[in-house]
Amino acid sequence: MQIKFNKSFDGHIATLKKGMVVSFIEWCQRCKDNKELGSVPSRKEYKHLYIFFRKIASDVRAVLIKEQNNNFIEIILDNHKCYDDTRIKYGYKKSSYYGS
Repeated sequence: MQIKFNKSFDGHIATLKKGMVVSFIEWCQRCKDNKELGSVPSRKEYKHLYIFFRKIASDVRAVLIKEQNNNFIEIILDNHKCYDDTRIKYGYKKSSYYGS
C-alpha cells in the first residue's frame, strides 16, 4: 500500500529548518515502531484507524494516520486550520470555525 501525502506537504516541509525535518522523520519512525502514543478516533466509521498528532513549528502541524496493526496510510503536514479540520473530521474536536 502506498502512503498518501496531502497537497501542501512539500511546501510545508520546505519551510522547516533541517533540525525540525530530522525531528519530524524521527517522530514518524517512533510512531511506526509503536513508541509514540496515538489514539483511536471517536467517530465510529474511523475506529479501524490509529492517529498521531504533533505540532512541528509555530504554524505547521502533522497528522499521521495508520490502520490499526498495519502501515501508515496518510501523512498530513499543513497549517493549523487544516489540522483542526482533520481533528474535526475524525471526531477529536468540535468546530470553532463553523459554529458547531
